[in-house]
Amino acid sequence: MPLSLAPQPPNVQLNSLFMSKFNTSNTTLGANWEMSLTVENPNLVTWVRFNHVRGSISYKDYFVAISSVEPFELGLKESKMIRLKISSKMTGSEEDYHRLGLPVVIMKWGLDEMLSRQREDGAVQFNLQMFVWATYKTGWCGEQHVVMSPQCLDMKVELSPRIGFGSWISGGPMSCSIGSCTN
Repeated sequence: MPLSLAPQPPNVQLNSLFMSKFNTSNTTLGANWEMSLTVENPNLVTWVRFNHVRGSISYKDYFVAISSVEPFELGLKESKMIRLKISSKMTGSEEDYHRLGLPVVIMKWGLDEMLSRQREDGAVQFNLQMFVWATYKTGWCGEQHVVMSPQCLDMKVELSPRIGFGSWISGGPMSCSIGSCTN
């Protein structure tokens, strides 16, 4: 019976999320997002090289912010804390979405719904989704290219629009789910 040492996907955990300069108008949302994530390689014999990482914040199906992270590598059983800082100013115009390479959506409706939700209970649920192009490296087996999509869903953020601040309401770190496929 052959022994399979297929690489396991990394563990991704959201540690914190803060928003500053949160501002909305009829058709505009602006905010500075700061997140702390821990990424861990659970593998004993495989290194992971994160060649390209792109993260986005969304409210339901509406993209609010998008950014990239510099490439990095995790050795055997290694973990690394990553700080993501994303600034956004989405006007809901087609130009914004084309500039970011995103599909055009009707942002005005999403803003109205989000602000209504915030007025109801003071909080809004956002999602963090990452698109990761990575390479697993094993000394004797070579390389394996993978695409992963870690997701931290339903991050409840308490908003204080008058002072332009928001913070994640959590009971501790959140494990993110990871979907992946190999090339």
